[in-house]
Amino acid sequence: MIGIDNNTWLVFEGVSNYGHGIWPTPIISIATLITCDSDWGTLPASARLDNAHLVFREDSFDPVTRVRRGRLYEWRDGALNQTWYFPPHPAEPPDRNNMSMDGRLNRMLYTYHPARIFASAFPNSVRAQLVLGTQSAPTVWRIVSVETIASGEELITLHARSTFGCLPELIDDHIPKQASPEVTTILDKVADAAFRSSPVSLIDLCRAATTTVLAYWLEASGDAPNNVHHLDLGDLLKAFEKQQGNGNTQPPSAAGSAIRLLQRFHSRGKPNEQKRYNTRPPTEEDAQFALNALGFLLRELGWAR
Repeated sequence: MIGIDNNTWLVFEGVSNYGHGIWPTPIISIATLITCDSDWGTLPASARLDNAHLVFREDSFDPVTRVRRGRLYEWRDGALNQTWYFPPHPAEPPDRNNMSMDGRLNRMLYTYHPARIFASAFPNSVRAQLVLGTQSAPTVWRIVSVETIASGEELITLHARSTFGCLPELIDDHIPKQASPEVTTILDKVADAAFRSSPVSLIDLCRAATTTVLAYWLEASGDAPNNVHHLDLGDLLKAFEKQQGNGNTQPPSAAGSAIRLLQRFHSRGKPNEQKRYNTRPPTEEDAQFALNALGFLLRELGWAR
């Protein structure tokens, strides 16, 4: 269990309220476990620990791979503030006036117990997400693995969902005015989904965004088929290849290949299509690939840099 001093933010640990100070002081973050869409509404509005039921203690972080390891602790039934007994903390000068005969000090600390919530949920636990921070400034992490260490605590390995990549910066002057509101809206949905949606949902949104972008691009080119905004992606792809001069006798353009990729990925999320074509379900890496393909298409069309 750990205790946190709400005045100095020093952290203590022990198997009971008799513990010792941790030095260097670990980073403690408010955590929210996301297992379904409704959990997004439970993100805390405040960073105050006296309202936090779950906290994450960081043990290591690699900024290059964006892999984070640490342990979760929870506020169990009972008082959050409890009396702890411990020897002087390395970061504080000894307070001999308040020291007991055995050399310990006592102090009221926010007290959290190890959160053993994943062992019973394995293997579904690795499909959950962990959000660190508050509503105004959260970061989203995918749970990669959970292992039980010698102390009985669960050591969690996290991977930042921000490594999905991001959509490129749009060039507003290159996007037709009539297209800008709808294109911006659908791309905002994609960017939001990149941090919180399942791989299937993200791929579906990338396909929908591609359909919207391509329809407006063909319309702006002056060579759009009738009812261009009513067509599905397959028909839009044919019109695009025709406009680019890539018929059956010529290889498809790079942009056309990106469109075709997004078109075909869409069916992989359907169980009946998986059985029909013996394909595997989409993974997060596939969703990253689809997101990158959408970004590549935007740059190829000249709408982004």
